[in-house]
Amino acid sequence: MAVHFKYHPAMVAGVDNPQTLSIYFVDDQLLVKPELLADPSQHMPWSYETLSPEPKLALLLGELNDSPCRVVQLESAPDGWQAVALRDYLLRAPEPAFKVINAAAQLRYWLSTQNFCSRCGHNLEFNDSDRALACAKCGYLSYPKVSPCIITVVRKGREILLGQPVRIHTEMYSCLAGFIEAGESAEDGLKREVLEESGIHVHNIQYQFSQAWPFPHQLMLGYLAEYKSGDLLFDPAELRDARWFDIDELPTIPPRQTISRKLIDASIQIIRQEHS
Repeated sequence: MAVHFKYHPAMVAGVDNPQTLSIYFVDDQLLVKPELLADPSQHMPWSYETLSPEPKLALLLGELNDSPCRVVQLESAPDGWQAVALRDYLLRAPEPAFKVINAAAQLRYWLSTQNFCSRCGHNLEFNDSDRALACAKCGYLSYPKVSPCIITVVRKGREILLGQPVRIHTEMYSCLAGFIEAGESAEDGLKREVLEESGIHVHNIQYQFSQAWPFPHQLMLGYLAEYKSGDLLFDPAELRDARWFDIDELPTIPPRQTISRKLIDASIQIIRQEHS
């Protein structure tokens, strides 16, 4: 199913009409129809239906297949709709929907935290000239927050290093990741994060690709790296487990639309080429 999405160039209210698509949230959960949960690949999580004439929040996100598309925050889920955890949906979503819901969720969260100007304390308002909220009193512009993070797969021979974050309670293993500190390059941040979380020193760091991740406003910068030295000793404050896995004996790993899986697949391809 083709999806063509374009951001609206300003930060304005999302006005409802019969030609407007809406993406609905209750708190930080996505509202969907039951049929979408049965088969996310065949149904998209936006609708022309009006679920509330007075939503808690409504923002014009952009154009979706030539229709206006807005992000809408509701107080509760109406009959016939179901609230699902955003992460649960994104891990099953087809890639076109993944990108749109990613953007909608990040802006919804950001708007929920941006009530007042951080410079003078005055109310922030929608702004029809830029993608930012504006303070009418001092002129300050508040832009959507983006937090850069590194995410990486470390290779050692035929093995890759994967871990289980303490905050994610599944059997899935994924890449090591972490936030970049102020004044730090992405590469230095990667070396620091891998060392802090696993005790491993890395080198030959190679950038691959990026992906937004709305928990709550991360921009994941994906890298591959090679083992340099050190013994694996993971930080239990960050990881429930971390192991070296042979590429032919991998545990449960993330789905294909995630940057984690793309990095894992890229590492496997390199290892197979090197050991063919």
